[in-house]
Amino acid sequence: MPQSPGPRLKMTKPSISTSLPKSAKTARKAVVKAGAKAGKAAGRATRPSGRGQPRPRAAHLGPERRRPMILDAAFGVFLEKGYEGASMEEIARRAGVSKPVVYSSFAGKDALFGELLRREEERILQAISAAVPTELDEDDLEPAITEALCAFLEAVVASPESFKVVFLGAGGSDANITRRVQRGRQRQIDQISTLAEGWIARQGIPDAERQGRLHGFLLVGMAENAARALIQEPGRFPPRMLAEQISRMILSAYDPSSARGSA
Repeated sequence: MPQSPGPRLKMTKPSISTSLPKSAKTARKAVVKAGAKAGKAAGRATRPSGRGQPRPRAAHLGPERRRPMILDAAFGVFLEKGYEGASMEEIARRAGVSKPVVYSSFAGKDALFGELLRREEERILQAISAAVPTELDEDDLEPAITEALCAFLEAVVASPESFKVVFLGAGGSDANITRRVQRGRQRQIDQISTLAEGWIARQGIPDAERQGRLHGFLLVGMAENAARALIQEPGRFPPRMLAEQISRMILSAYDPSSARGSA
């Protein structure tokens, strides 16, 4: 009789982990762990992230190119905080530069404010100068005065913040800044006084020089108060309406019918 086969042995394929000695297993785990870490690091490197990224450095600009940018930043600081409350540190922060960069462009707060004052003052004075005639037409005086005043008041409406800066200097503690505001105002008075004096003299009115000077002060003062009204109550007073009324009031001293015509 054939003999029955004996019990079969179940052959199993040895796994790598069981076939390796203990030291080899440890080495394999270290390799796998290192590979996983490398993969994670590579993934993080390819993902954009705002954290830990170095801030891009601003392009280097010379003082002449920095100055307008710093003045624009200082403009808002002075308006919000006034001359005394404004600091060079705050101006530098708003300009996006360091405080030494501000000082490399301006010697100090007084110098910066003086330059800002000059820039904003010139914006308004240029608009006035463009409208003020070099000679007054005796037969067409009222329209000439009206147009000059209207040009000034429209400049104020177009840039009310500039007008505030011009007058901000009068309240500053620095005497040089106050004098600069007064010099700008004096230029307007001189220009208008000369025109008024010539016109008064041609009318044969006595004391033309003193009368012309007085009208220079009166006209500038009235124009400034009209500008304040435009700033304090924006949209309420049309610039041309104010200009026409001031013109009639000035001329009423020589022609009473002008005042009656405004009623």
